[in-house]
Amino acid sequence: MTQPQLSPLDRKYLVLGSVGYYFFLCHDDSQDDDMTPAEAYEEYSNMSNAELIHDSSVFDIFESCEDYYNSYESYIPAEYSL
Repeated sequence: MTQPQLSPLDRKYLVLGSVGYYFFLCHDDSQDDDMTPAEAYEEYSNMSNAELIHDSSVFDIFESCEDYYNSYESYIPAEYSL
């Protein structure tokens, strides 16, 4: 199957937005086994474009990859934000 095309910037928006979304979910109900920012960044960075698109549902819910990033930007650890 062919990889969906994402610009390098759109891919970065999805990776970082996914990190933010993860920490958004952890915000009110953190657990001892939650990923660290570095672990979350590594996990999402290692996903294929198709996995990132599927995991984020970006094109089903959001206008763009940038919109996805902007929605969770406040939860992205400072060392990983754009």
